[in-house]
Amino acid sequence: MSVSVTELAEMHGWRRDDKLSFVSRAGGTVALEDVSGNPVEVTEIVYRDLISAGYARKPGSETDLGFIPDRKARRKQQMSLFAVRRDEELRANGNAPCRAFEILKGELLAHPQYGPSVPRKFNPKTLSTWKEKLKNGGPGALMPRSDKQGHPYARHDELYEGFVYDVLEDLYLKSDRISISLAANKAEDLYRDKCEELRIEEPNACAMKSFKSVLATLRADDVIKARNDTETSRKLRLQAVFYARINYPFDLVEIDTTPANVHLRDRNGNCIGRPTVSVAVDAATGAALGLRFSLNAPREILTVQTLKDVMSLRDDDFFDRHGIENRIQMNGVPQILSCDQGSENSGEWLPGIIAYSGMELGKNCPGCPDKKPFVERFNRELSRFFESLPGATTSPTMPNKTRTDKAMVEACMTLEELETETYKWLYDTYLKKERRLIHSPLRVPESPTDSWKRLVQGMARLPIGPEEIAQIFMVEEEERKLQHYGIDLRGVQYHSPELKELISTLGRKATVDVRYDPTDIRAIAVIHDVAEIENPLIVPAKSKEIAPISFDDVKRIKTLSPEAKKQDRKARSKAYDIASAAQKLAEDRGTGKISNVREAKKKERMRQKTAEMKERARTPPLQPTSAMASVNQPTPRMPVRRRERPPQMDILE
Repeated sequence: MSVSVTELAEMHGWRRDDKLSFVSRAGGTVALEDVSGNPVEVTEIVYRDLISAGYARKPGSETDLGFIPDRKARRKQQMSLFAVRRDEELRANGNAPCRAFEILKGELLAHPQYGPSVPRKFNPKTLSTWKEKLKNGGPGALMPRSDKQGHPYARHDELYEGFVYDVLEDLYLKSDRISISLAANKAEDLYRDKCEELRIEEPNACAMKSFKSVLATLRADDVIKARNDTETSRKLRLQAVFYARINYPFDLVEIDTTPANVHLRDRNGNCIGRPTVSVAVDAATGAALGLRFSLNAPREILTVQTLKDVMSLRDDDFFDRHGIENRIQMNGVPQILSCDQGSENSGEWLPGIIAYSGMELGKNCPGCPDKKPFVERFNRELSRFFESLPGATTSPTMPNKTRTDKAMVEACMTLEELETETYKWLYDTYLKKERRLIHSPLRVPESPTDSWKRLVQGMARLPIGPEEIAQIFMVEEEERKLQHYGIDLRGVQYHSPELKELISTLGRKATVDVRYDPTDIRAIAVIHDVAEIENPLIVPAKSKEIAPISFDDVKRIKTLSPEAKKQDRKARSKAYDIASAAQKLAEDRGTGKISNVREAKKKERMRQKTAEMKERARTPPLQPTSAMASVNQPTPRMPVRRRERPPQMDILE
């Protein structure tokens, strides 16, 4: 039996805080060095697993930021990536470098999302610096190191913000002929006139930067739709379809979300319908890198969870929980991510995750499933597997919708049981099944497992570690107070020995910043200012057996159903009826209303005391004699002292 990477690290004493350093690579073997300088030699596959588990570093520049970036930093990084790629497109179209920079600068300043993030002194040298950082350090090098900088609050006040919204509603969002500068000047003029009227001597910030900061709070899609007609806005928001050349795994990964052809039941035996399954398939090997189920309709959270599975390493608990024998690790960052135009492939978090991880997103035209042939092929294999399960909506003899009623009657599996059966089929059956020559872009008839083992030696792009995964997916931020039990975030409690030390240092009720992944409740990142403790501090949930679900799922699970709420309401109403009947009985017996509470309490105490005395008097002794020997002895009489002579008359008198 093969040894997992965690067991291998425990055998050699490797730690995540003292990672192995890269030395050289030759002939499928990687030479590493531990913190003490001792040489370590591992295979290419083991080296990838060590990086994913956080025990080894990548060669070259470091991609670990050391902090969890906020929304402002992510927006600046996305703006830099957009500028570099747009400049390459303009130059590829035949524009000279100077002309390409002029076009790019105009587009950036007019961009509703990236405009506020453009540097004040934006010149060709700035663009060249961004290109050099992206080449040497990847997308993580473009993340601004400004975690300790900036103003925590807005520079402008509510009065100025109201005038900005008036200008936006009046003309800016109604026509594309009004520029940002004109609208900003109008808002500043209205604000300064109002300050003079109110006799405010020193107005707050009200220039272009403040106007853009207010404008940045609006959704970019809403601004584009408002300023342009339907056809133009669709062209601006729709990305072009492209073709990719596939040589190695993760060159192209296709993702798709579709309903599963099987009915499920809940734990009470009630039929709950068909789940939604999200799948990410590698084009080179045909392997399903990520697979997630949900009882909700397709949405962005499900896509983000699937992408996180693609990048994350599977631990031993995952294989043990589902009883998987083929324990192969396939994880990494896709170079190109192909998807359709569904609403689940866009939203608040997905653009930033794609930009920061260095992926390129390619959306297909609506109604063209042939643009995602690899994931559609896997979906057909998955549908055939679902046909063999109880509750399947289709079968070879009853296709389409003819088996729906029968499937609802014979459904017996829960969502957890369906996940276990599907993962076991995926690893132990599908990944070992030979792929046809026509289905492989490399034109090699082999199984996904054999294809991965053959191609992994030539992959230039290495996976990312747990620190980078936290930086990518922990996109939400909130403030929380430290409590004696740890931190409570949206109904889930978190605690660790390091957090206990932080609570002892800062004290209870201290406020800290918390960054978290909205799609995974298993861990959070705590941002603090204590130098002796790791920052950011990754804190796991208190419950060790917690599932990787979203915070919205936790809220849904803890929310009572309408039937449970009705039952609770009826029970409370019944309790009131019982109390009312008891009160009516007390009134009939003359004790329903007490005028003097003190006398009533005194009378009740005397009644209880009398009842106790009568009860003790009614109880006979257990035995006539005591169990102690000394008690059963007769009491000795004291000798009576007699006088020597009788008393005289004088004494008697």
